[in-house]
Amino acid sequence: MSELSTTEIDRLYIKADRLLHQQKYVEAIALSEQLLEVVDSKSRLYFDLQRGLIKAYQQNQELDKAIALCKLVADSDVAGRALWGQNFLTVLEPNFSPAIESDTAPAPKPNYISCTKPKTLAQFKQYCEQNLLTELKATESKRKYTLKTIFGSIIFCLIATWIFCLLFAFLFTDRTDVRLNFYLFCLVLTIPPWVIFVRGCIHTYRLGFKRNIIESIVDFISDEDRQLNYAAHLFLENKRQTIMALCRSQIFTGNLQEPDYLEQEDCVYGTIGNTDLFFAEIFAENRRGGYLNEYGQETYRSKQTLFHGLFFEAKFAKSFACRTFVIPNDIRGIAALNGWRGETIALEDPEFDRLFRVYGDSQVESRYILSTNLMHRLVEFNKKAGRKAYISFVDSFIYVAIPYRYRLFEPKLFTSMMSFTPLKEYFEDLQLAIAIVEDLNLNRRIWQ
Repeated sequence: MSELSTTEIDRLYIKADRLLHQQKYVEAIALSEQLLEVVDSKSRLYFDLQRGLIKAYQQNQELDKAIALCKLVADSDVAGRALWGQNFLTVLEPNFSPAIESDTAPAPKPNYISCTKPKTLAQFKQYCEQNLLTELKATESKRKYTLKTIFGSIIFCLIATWIFCLLFAFLFTDRTDVRLNFYLFCLVLTIPPWVIFVRGCIHTYRLGFKRNIIESIVDFISDEDRQLNYAAHLFLENKRQTIMALCRSQIFTGNLQEPDYLEQEDCVYGTIGNTDLFFAEIFAENRRGGYLNEYGQETYRSKQTLFHGLFFEAKFAKSFACRTFVIPNDIRGIAALNGWRGETIALEDPEFDRLFRVYGDSQVESRYILSTNLMHRLVEFNKKAGRKAYISFVDSFIYVAIPYRYRLFEPKLFTSMMSFTPLKEYFEDLQLAIAIVEDLNLNRRIWQ
């Protein structure tokens, strides 16, 4: 395995993680041990492999190996890894007590954050009126200017082409049918450069809108506990991480097949307390039957949309012992299910049960995760926003996927930008994901 690419290593890691959750401990141990030999010991993936292998050893009744590896992790130079190793040693060895820090040593960062009061929709609307109204008016002016430019370019092309044809006719021919055919031919030739020009106008208008408006929404939500940043697009390696996260979430597909195509934009990233998060609009697609057409362009016989909407990932300092999936209780949600997602989790909230189905590996942990407060948030979001969220809790990650049938935050040339609706949708989606993270950070029953 020494010649494996990064992509292949990532795929095998997900496979090992899935084997662990399927309780196929022997296969998970064998694959994890092989991967540890080729992964850089300083990378985050190396630590994730160690954690999974320790759990696999424990579940496979190989406690000596689990304790030995856990002690190596506890002696790590990285404070977070060492803390995890010391805490997990108390599970493997009940008599183990972690080393006591000296009085002068800094206290470790707490695993739970103080939840600041969520920003309300009324506060956001007031913020928009006070801070974004000027930007929205400027954007509306740019929209009208862009429309005038596009229509002006159409008129210019028509007139310029007609003058050129008249000059041609004056010099070479006086036949009406020749003039008309030549005019139509010239119009066809002007279409490609005109389309390029129009795309450039729209792209300039679009980038200015996103940079000025969406970034302001992120700034409004951020505070001392929420350090969030915005980027219209991220680099290729970040897209690779998104592909891995979509596979790891196990929400839309039960196999480890990666989507053939993924596009992402409007990325929000940062931390809530000490929880890392990532949030973006993504479009994932599976493609089959690829070939090159007569123009040398790659063409596909069939395309299947895997997911289009907002995708959210957050990583906690501690891990969930088991997996939990929250799926909308409709035909599409039921059709997406697979048997390996676990057993049906029985909850005692009739309204929540009407809207969602819950599957998982542990009745106890799933009930701890889905607290009364969290279920209430999901029900309220479903009522107010009219959209349903797919959620999964896997290892130390939570994933939230909110499907959309259209591009979420694209400025529309033929619609006034003074509408509050698109701003409201983006704010509510981002607030839902943040609220879930804060609820889980405060839900101490999960982490005990």
